[in-house]
Amino acid sequence: MNAFPASGPHAICPPDTADVAVVGHGDASREQLTAVRSRIPSLYADPLAWLVADAVENALPECPADVLDRREDVAVILVSAHCTLHTMDAVARSLPAPRVSPLRFAGASPGSAGSLLCLLHGFKGSSLTFSMTPEDGLPAARTVARSWLRSGDAPYVVLCAHQRHGEQGHLVRCAVLAPAVGVTHAGDARAAAGRE
Repeated sequence: MNAFPASGPHAICPPDTADVAVVGHGDASREQLTAVRSRIPSLYADPLAWLVADAVENALPECPADVLDRREDVAVILVSAHCTLHTMDAVARSLPAPRVSPLRFAGASPGSAGSLLCLLHGFKGSSLTFSMTPEDGLPAARTVARSWLRSGDAPYVVLCAHQRHGEQGHLVRCAVLAPAVGVTHAGDARAAAGRE
């Protein structure tokens, strides 16, 4: 079963969203969320954060080059009911130990599931985590993404949704969103007015 159909209320970006374009998309999946060896020394991130980062890395090759050129303003939204449960559980089980790594506490924050990709790619725009299922969270996440794009607060929004499929494991689907061609957002209008 595909939890992220191309159309309907649970799509990352439904085709009837005329003012938003999908300029890149990527998926990543794992049967189990287990510890992942960090590619960055002295950095711990929850396994879901690595899966989200993998989905985004699969999306970026399709994107215009200026996504990375404008990374200072790229926004990120993650929708996941699971978030960092793997790390929270590991921290809870290790509490009788005399010492628990502070890196694990930082990695246990639900918001950190979507922040690793910001560290890896230098995205510094607005970020938000909806700690709920895609079914419940995607409509609000799409509304926020469209608002950020329309207002000019972000030139691109990386929207990721995570779903657990029982025996099939974990799937993260990512869409990189931009204003549709020909859509002028408030930021462009303000910039044009300032040049006159």
